[in-house]
Amino acid sequence: MSNQERIQPQCLSAQLDAVRHEDRRQILFALRDAERWRPSVSEFDGGRTPVGEPAIPAALYHRHLPKLAEMGLIEWDRETHWVTRGSEYERVRPLLAFLSENYCE
Repeated sequence: MSNQERIQPQCLSAQLDAVRHEDRRQILFALRDAERWRPSVSEFDGGRTPVGEPAIPAALYHRHLPKLAEMGLIEWDRETHWVTRGSEYERVRPLLAFLSENYCE
């Protein structure tokens, strides 16, 4: 993916896309107060098929973690599955604060 095709998290539509799915929101919320975070199957309900060791839901591995990493919102180690804030994470923090205060799931 070229830099021109890369999703730009400074755009509101990209930020909204990043938080649109509940699993992506959960990942971003987990990083608000933690330096690093590692997802586990038990944190994500629905009996999803786990991938790798340690096991994480396949949808996170194939869809949500790569999408957030492409946006620069997270850094993700595919071998250990540890997730840390990416260089663009601070751009989405105000939206996360708004959602935390005003959105009920």
